[in-house]
Amino acid sequence: MREDRHGDAARLLHAAVGRRLATAVTDLFLPGEHRLTEWHRTTMAALLDRLLRSVEDDLRAALAPSFGPDSHPALHAALTAAHVEIVRPILDRSPVLEDPDLTALLLRRVEEHRLHRAAGPTATIRHGLLLELVRDSDTAVAESAMALLIAQSRRLDRFQEPAIASVELPAEIEHRLVWTTAAALRCYLILRHGIAPGHADQAIGEAAMARLAAFDEGDCLEARSSELVRRLEELGRLDGAFTCRALIEAGLPLFLACLSLRCGLGLDATWEVLCDPRGHGAPLLLRAAGLNRRQAGEVLVTLSSAAGAADEESLSKQLQVFDGYSDAAAHAVLRLWQLDPAYRQAVARLTAPTSAEPS
Repeated sequence: MREDRHGDAARLLHAAVGRRLATAVTDLFLPGEHRLTEWHRTTMAALLDRLLRSVEDDLRAALAPSFGPDSHPALHAALTAAHVEIVRPILDRSPVLEDPDLTALLLRRVEEHRLHRAAGPTATIRHGLLLELVRDSDTAVAESAMALLIAQSRRLDRFQEPAIASVELPAEIEHRLVWTTAAALRCYLILRHGIAPGHADQAIGEAAMARLAAFDEGDCLEARSSELVRRLEELGRLDGAFTCRALIEAGLPLFLACLSLRCGLGLDATWEVLCDPRGHGAPLLLRAAGLNRRQAGEVLVTLSSAAGAADEESLSKQLQVFDGYSDAAAHAVLRLWQLDPAYRQAVARLTAPTSAEPS
């Protein structure tokens, strides 16, 4: 194993940020051959459609009373007709939806669902750890586990397809999405129905602010996962065995929360590293999180099986990466992800032209 730990960090950063996320941003909004797999593309696009429609429906419902059937019959009819598309056709004519943070969120949600599908149909096995924790003697653990189970129920619709509720968004993304949708509605009101700009701005502003005032980021699945993990850490119960069970029995969000706390990283940074397309990120995180070799092997097999790439050669290479680092050396490489995301992005851009791929 090389001693150039700074070089390892830069290469990992470039692979995790520069390639996968950039490709995802491009693939979601470009046609055909430049996109992700068809399943990724379709699922991400469907999630985006449903998310936008959820925001739009709320704003349209709030706007309708301001433009009643007597004073604005055509506009009122359009705002209250579920089959009338307003926002998406307007946004599709601009690059405003090409948001890397939103794309990263959609990609993570789709990867989570792929892991969910790979876990099999037995809900008891899939939720075994959480069902166990709901009966925990520690009240805080039991309450957090129940809140997490409730939050998980929002992730699937009645057809067991992935869903994404507004409450699951980070506050920054929710804020941008609401105001982007509001801007599209403004265009529609003014250009299509001749509403005075001042009147449109007042009504839309009130509708958007009401939506944002009701938003609670602390109720999302990631926040609930982090809450449970922090309590287990306080009790001295967050170890490698629990981290391994979290992935297999509770799903990606709780697993990421475990890695995040044990590695000293934010959730987004942990996901960034885990997505390294060369496969080096996962073993590096597992080493820094203190898992032993057997536990790391179980996790890597689970992740690889979900990705449909559980071949012996790739798993062997990942274990070689795991074996090649001490806990301290793994933490040293990950230190770059403890700094501001803007710094990481700048490092990725600056190292991209000269970064050589390891053999």
